[in-house]
Amino acid sequence: MSPEGAPSEQVLRDNVMLLETAKAQLEGLMKQQELIQLAVDEHVRARETVRQIMKSAPGEEILVPLGADSYIHAKVSDNKDAVVGIGSGVSLRKSPEETEKVLDARIDDLSRAFKSISEKAAETEGLIQELSEKVQSQYDQLQGRGQI
Repeated sequence: MSPEGAPSEQVLRDNVMLLETAKAQLEGLMKQQELIQLAVDEHVRARETVRQIMKSAPGEEILVPLGADSYIHAKVSDNKDAVVGIGSGVSLRKSPEETEKVLDARIDDLSRAFKSISEKAAETEGLIQELSEKVQSQYDQLQGRGQI
């Protein structure tokens, strides 16, 4: 700020940089939200497939999702166990009930992460609004004094 209490060009530049940084952060948060939502959708589809298999009788033909909106016809066997990834390339055989519980827990974790990121995004949007108004006010003051 200058001695009269009006902003200097440097203060305006600093606030513009803060504004641009906040906008970049918001964009990153939005991308994270999108990726988390895709993961939630994938887990929900997997859970629904497990439920469909649990309800099906051995020998019954069902459609099994492959991903990318593609399905394959398959016949249900007596063995309805699933192979579930537990991380680091390691997978375990689980019963359909255990598989459903694992998927439900992951969906809950992802939903909490989505909510947390949504809250951060809302805070960042508020900061962007505040900085935008501040930058506009500082710009108007400097322009009024003929410094820009």
